[in-house]
Amino acid sequence: MGFKKILLGEKVPDKDDPKYKERYEKDVAAGKSFAQALRLDRAAACVQRFASKHTKLFLALVFSFVLFSVSLSLYRMKQAVTYRPRPSSAVERQEQELHFKRHHAPESQAQPTSVNESNQPHSVKEYEAFRPD
Repeated sequence: MGFKKILLGEKVPDKDDPKYKERYEKDVAAGKSFAQALRLDRAAACVQRFASKHTKLFLALVFSFVLFSVSLSLYRMKQAVTYRPRPSSAVERQEQELHFKRHHAPESQAQPTSVNESNQPHSVKEYEAFRPD
């Protein structure tokens, strides 16, 4: 395969070309049967019927969808460009992780039942349970 063929591709065959006619008819038949199986042909007919009856409403729906999609894409691009992660130290990240684990623990593990009578923690779990946030 030559570089010219890779870069430029092949010539698009004409549907009436006898060399490709059988292949074209087979592809068209496969597409029609696929559309009928999924009832895409009926859905397209319904959309066309609606567009013919309500031209301005259909155009308004289509253009509003396009404008919404473009505006949403622009908004997300703006959010991605202006995103500045807050610099944090390893200690701050560890504190956030401990805070998350402490407040999202199941209720059975949230409050330990065996605590000293003096209310002074002696282990890491007890310290985390009594630590003020």
